[in-house]
Amino acid sequence: MGNGVVVTGTDTGVGKTLVSSALVRKLVQTGCSVGVMKPVETGVLPGQLNESDAGRLLAAAGVSDGIEEVSPYRFLTPLAPLAAASAQGRVIEMQEIMGRYERLASRYSCVVIEGAGGLLVPIGTDWDMRDLIGRIGLPVVLVGRAGLGGVNHALLTLEGLRHRHCAIVAVVLNETALSTAPVQQEQCASTVALLRERAGVPVLGPLPYQPHFGSDWSGAVEALAQSGPIRELADLVWKGPVGRSGSPRRGPEP
Repeated sequence: MGNGVVVTGTDTGVGKTLVSSALVRKLVQTGCSVGVMKPVETGVLPGQLNESDAGRLLAAAGVSDGIEEVSPYRFLTPLAPLAAASAQGRVIEMQEIMGRYERLASRYSCVVIEGAGGLLVPIGTDWDMRDLIGRIGLPVVLVGRAGLGGVNHALLTLEGLRHRHCAIVAVVLNETALSTAPVQQEQCASTVALLRERAGVPVLGPLPYQPHFGSDWSGAVEALAQSGPIRELADLVWKGPVGRSGSPRRGPEP
């Protein structure tokens, strides 16, 4: 299949869509042909697809793919995918997701896929996000929180990925709240330092808290795409980590 990454998170609300969109923008700006995918999304309000994760990824890539092509499963209720699908009497099929991914991978040099929730969030009755990542076979970018609890959540997720022999590109840390108090700043700095010692992969960031990104999403994404951590992440994705076979992954053609 093609090249690309799956962006997953240590939890929900840690900034996966922001990091994914900024990464997509930077790859596009460097001349890479980028497709995007949000296989499963919950909490999608009718008439607000442009503000959905999938809509924002499409805008970042600047492609004309339809929302159905890149996001086959969208649900109104903001629950875990399995619960949201069950509430609407639907079943999420892994093979359907794989078919959509394969079509995108055949058309683009690189596909950026954003997961839903964390690594072990249930999607089907007997499979979760980690199973989907393993089936797709792309390396992973892990987005985590730069703050109290961030070390444990990141290391547990990395352990879960390594247990399935998933290649990991990097950890990207986000400031998910405005850290003005000295103790919060110390917690953030400590999280970054400890993860750089223990993660075993590049730890990028932290990306600064974006208090107004909701009112100017595209502006926040454009600014973040020019930041040092996202430039470094794009370079890692372009080059690709060492694959499971031990040989470097082939990057997109310039």
